[in-house]
Parts: sequence; structure tokens; C-alpha cells
Amino acid sequence: MSKILITLLCLYSTIACGQKYDFSAVDKFIEDHATVYDDGVAVLVTQNGKVIYKKELDLKVDDKRLIASCSKWLSGAVIMSLVDEGKLSLTDTVGKFLPIFTQYHKGNITIRQLFSHTSGFPGNSPRHYESSGFMTLESAVDSIAVFTDLINPPGTKFNYGGVSMQVAGRIAEIVSGKSWQALFNEKIGKPCDMNANYVIMSFRNPMIAGGVRTSATDYVHFLEMIVNKGVYKGQRVLSEAAIATMLQDQTNGAVIENTPYPRNPFSPQPEKPVRYGIGNWIDVVNPDGTILETSSPGAFGTHPWQDEVHHVAGIIFTRTELKKSALVSLQIRKMIRDILNSKP
Repeated sequence: MSKILITLLCLYSTIACGQKYDFSAVDKFIEDHATVYDDGVAVLVTQNGKVIYKKELDLKVDDKRLIASCSKWLSGAVIMSLVDEGKLSLTDTVGKFLPIFTQYHKGNITIRQLFSHTSGFPGNSPRHYESSGFMTLESAVDSIAVFTDLINPPGTKFNYGGVSMQVAGRIAEIVSGKSWQALFNEKIGKPCDMNANYVIMSFRNPMIAGGVRTSATDYVHFLEMIVNKGVYKGQRVLSEAAIATMLQDQTNGAVIENTPYPRNPFSPQPEKPVRYGIGNWIDVVNPDGTILETSSPGAFGTHPWQDEVHHVAGIIFTRTELKKSALVSLQIRKMIRDILNSKP
């Protein structure tokens, strides 16, 4: 494709989106790095609910794909909806709802610890109950209680994975009386105009931390709710307090023992370890401690983020290996952030 044609296409994209920013450098950067996305990527960014940037390379923003750990943010929102309703508290213990955990000396883990990877469990269970397609969510969680040992006292160390969130998902089913998918649809999916299904490994044992299939457009609707402090298109989905909690460090100083995301080299504090809220990483922080952006990248390369400062929701949507695309995606975010900062 000629440089003139690329320039015209970028100009058309700018006009079509009604944007007031010049993202041509981002266009070129994505094109130059398309191979890290296996030549298939869609980037969608909105500000105050309006599209300011869209880029599609052999993948459309309305295509649906598995998003792996991007699911964690969605699941965290479900948990916070139950906190809003008073059915759960982040300080509640597992044993309050699942006596089998108390029986096996694991009942003192809190909901907060389950959703901030500080429960004391390994990231994933040795027998992979959280991803078994042959179990129900109930039987998987009971098996975690009986057969998965704690490797640390709860609250002391951070180990990223899915086993703890699977336990929280079962508790959500108990207090709501609904299946996880039905609960998600009611609390997050429908009010955010979002079609997302927990299809891995099965509907009977949905992977709370990594099983969602959805589109970039759908996920951005969710992010717009986050950016707008819990409101989507005039309808309150989560309380402002719930959003604030999700976007704050919930690890309480736990030692980071196992993480796929130790630092963000494109943060104002590149040497600072990345911490975790409820379902999302706190990965761009000013030296004064102000949180600028949070995110929830997945193992298949898809990378959603929210920028509360600029009222921006964004997602880099793809299917590739995270280790191939992670740094490029972070650099795309920085380029977009710098462009937003340069506009008065």
C-alpha cells in the first residue's frame, strides 16, 4: 500500500471518528508492528463515550474472540455489584459462605484477597480445577478446598492466576441464587449493552478469571462505564465507591511472588512495581501516587485500559501471544496518552 493511500485512509478515519487529535503516528506504529499481532489487530478508543480512534488490520472491532485474563475486570465488576447490594463485603471470609474451606483450614481468606491474588493459594491449582470442563463450578470449588494447599498465609504474597477468582465466583452464585453467567448478564452485560459469554471451559464451570468471548466494541462499553464512575448511558451500573475500590491497590503491601506484569517501562515511574486492584492492574501512576491508567491484559494479547484523567476507554483487540505483543501494546497506550496530554 502506498504512503499516499495510507495517509488518505488515516485522514478518512480521523474525519469519520470526528476526532480532534492527530493519531497518524499511532496508525503508522501499528502498521509497522503488525507482525507482533500476527497481522490481526483492532484498536478502539473512545473519549466521553465517542470514538476518537479506530484502527482495523484484518480484524474488526465487532469480531468476537476469546480474551483470556481481560475477563478478570468483568468478573471483578460482578463482585462489586454484589458489594453494592450488601450481599457481600470485601472483608467477608470464604468460610462464611463455604464451610468446607473452614473444615480444611482455609476459611479465613477474604473476598478482597481472592480478587487481588493475595489469598495464599498458588495462582492456579495443580490439578486445574478452575479450568476443568468436566466439573460444575460448585464441584470445582469444593475440590479446590479439599485438594489445593495454601502456599502462603492469606494476605502476605501475590500470586497471579485463576484459582482464587473461581472460589469468589462460586460465592457470588450462592449469595445471588443465580448462575455466574446469568449474574453477569444481569449486573454488567445487559446494563452496559455488552454481549460477553464465559465459554471456557464450560457453562457449568465458567472460568471466572479467563473464560470470556466478546468483541472490542462490547468491551469498550464496559470500560466507558468504568471511566464514567459507574454510569453507562445515564444508567447507574456500579456505585462510585465500587469503581473507586476497583481502581485502587487492594494488595495491601503483599510481596509480589509471581506476576506476569512486574513493571511498566512506559509509566512515569518505570521502576515502580505494578500493583493490582479488583480485577485490573494499576500500571500508570504519577510520582505523587496519582493513578493515571489501569488495565487488564490477557494471555491472547488483547489489552483493555481506562484513562480516568482524559475520560478515555481503549482496547487493543487481537489473538496472539502476550509475550510477543505486550511491550508494543504498552507503547501504543503511551503514544495515545502523550497525544491526549498535548491537546489543551
